[in-house]
Amino acid sequence: MFRPPFFALLLLAAAPLPVAAQQPPPDTIRVDTLRAVPVRDTIPRDTLPRDTVPGDTIRRPGAGPDTLAAADPGALESRGDTTQVDTIFYNLPRMDGEGPVGWREGVWSWDHDAIMASGAVSLADLVAEVPGMIPLLAGDYGTPAAVTAFGLGGGRVRILRDGFEVVPLGGGVTDLSQVGLGGISHVRLERSMGELVIDMVSYEFADGRPYSLVEAGTGDLNTNLFRGTFANPTALGGSIAVALERADSRGARGDEEGNVTGSWLRYQLHRGDAAGLAVDFRRVGSESAATDYASPLTRTDWTIRGRAELLPGLRAEAYWGSSSLKVEDEDSIYARDGGDRSQLGVRALFQQGPLSAAGAYRRFGGDGLPSNRLDLSAGLDDPRVGGVTGGIGRASWPGISTSARQLRGWTRPVLGLSLFGSWESGTYGARTFPVRGPVPPDTTTVEEAAEPDSTAVEPVPDPLFRATDRTSTRYGAQWAWRSFALSGARLKIETDSLLPLGFEPDRGQPALAGGTREGWEVWGRLPTPVSGLHLEGSLQQWDQDWSYMPRRTYRGAFVFHRQYLESGNLEWWWTLGVRGHDPMNTRQVVGEEVDDEGNVLGPELGWVPFYQNWYARIQLRIVSVRIFIGWENFTIRRNLQNVPDRLLPITRTFYGLRWTLWN
Repeated sequence: MFRPPFFALLLLAAAPLPVAAQQPPPDTIRVDTLRAVPVRDTIPRDTLPRDTVPGDTIRRPGAGPDTLAAADPGALESRGDTTQVDTIFYNLPRMDGEGPVGWREGVWSWDHDAIMASGAVSLADLVAEVPGMIPLLAGDYGTPAAVTAFGLGGGRVRILRDGFEVVPLGGGVTDLSQVGLGGISHVRLERSMGELVIDMVSYEFADGRPYSLVEAGTGDLNTNLFRGTFANPTALGGSIAVALERADSRGARGDEEGNVTGSWLRYQLHRGDAAGLAVDFRRVGSESAATDYASPLTRTDWTIRGRAELLPGLRAEAYWGSSSLKVEDEDSIYARDGGDRSQLGVRALFQQGPLSAAGAYRRFGGDGLPSNRLDLSAGLDDPRVGGVTGGIGRASWPGISTSARQLRGWTRPVLGLSLFGSWESGTYGARTFPVRGPVPPDTTTVEEAAEPDSTAVEPVPDPLFRATDRTSTRYGAQWAWRSFALSGARLKIETDSLLPLGFEPDRGQPALAGGTREGWEVWGRLPTPVSGLHLEGSLQQWDQDWSYMPRRTYRGAFVFHRQYLESGNLEWWWTLGVRGHDPMNTRQVVGEEVDDEGNVLGPELGWVPFYQNWYARIQLRIVSVRIFIGWENFTIRRNLQNVPDRLLPITRTFYGLRWTLWN
């Protein structure tokens, strides 16, 4: 339960914080020469054009919007004492293209400021607000987590971090409880009907000064939250960045203590902004007292990469990395889980005016993964006409190759009205069984043969992958005028089978028969007479439900955002919203469904009941200090479930501080 006295003391304590010990905000410094760019979370996203930065800045040729021109230190000194060398900083060339985003395109994007404003504790929290998204949480912190949409199964939710694919190490999709947000400055979600792609970018320097971010909070259920990031653009001959994060709670029932702890370390060498090398190390451990799932788990990913801008607009990267999962659960059913997987990749990105093209080739080593994967895409985005993007993806699995194609297009608005559509078709592969590691010497692997004197032999290994065909279409229209927007689309899916996601709650479950589903979805944003306040919401409706695809899914929220004072140093956000869906069946088979005459109709699937979560968020920024408070399920629904028989917290209030510092 929320504790008003404590929060009042927190507010009082925040008022006299020694912000003067920091360098003052950029708008209060008088600079007559070159000025450093303030970090992103002090720049209101809706007050600056995307291609400009405040102050008298000089750009390096080909540099992104967050960088300053490379200046000779001697030249800086000659311009006067007001310029300091700490205005010089470098980033590796960016490899994430900036395509159009929005509901029409099916793409959502969060920069660092938006991630902080969202109040998300985890990656699953962040993407849960996307229309049509179905989060699947098996409990509180430390238990398995996944997301899906359009009934997508294993192999159809891909996570990329700085181009390195965060491959699943224990099933068909990556467990999101093992993917942290520490040190992440940008997240992009492409919600297509063939697969979901979540692209994460680690912290990039936007200022020449050392940067620190501290996020700390507490709340009901003995909840404690912490995330800390430190980055120095000029250290050890290059640049360094580190992050630590932890979330813990005593669980929904009060007796399932769990936690997630993560760390990140990066060291980079730079040759200006044109080239560089980076070594990246991440580790996330999860632990839970819930007896249904493996615990504790530790996932480790590390990469070494080199990037360069070969020509104006053409950038390339090569990397090598490794992923490992350590399962320390003493239950014998997890004796073969875990192991190591390697990854070698090359990428290229070309952007010139409205044209863009990208390609990536990845080669994997280890069981349960494709031996290689190739992704190619190209697009045209012309505001005078519209845009079109297309892509193909090919992967080689043991004994079979898969191939998928995608095409999207949209027109420019005419009197506020634009049309759009997408088509996707192909074969998708996924691992659906746990990876089999080395067999412990004292573990029996086969049943003894019928003859008493027979010798046991190694059994034929279970198949590690399955493939499914799917074709889908989405087409519609959007009308926008000033702050008002309304969109609608028709949806259709045809597939031969439905694969389980392959995260721990449904790992090893059988594939289900496919079929055809048709539906529609709408999204809208409605301004209100109150400045800074608008209402936005979405609804997705299908003719029939499917596993992990309820017949109806909806979102709705009042969203407020305003800045105050001429300097913009007072900013306020609040959100009051609801997200929910109809009862949903899963891919967890619990028996056989029979008719009144005893005929078997097929597998009986586990269900989760009607889901509805009312939530609220408040965040206040004073210069570089943010005070936040949030409520989950404040209507106290007692039967919230994403996974059958796994209750989520009945309600929770949490509050704390986010504080950005320089020097």
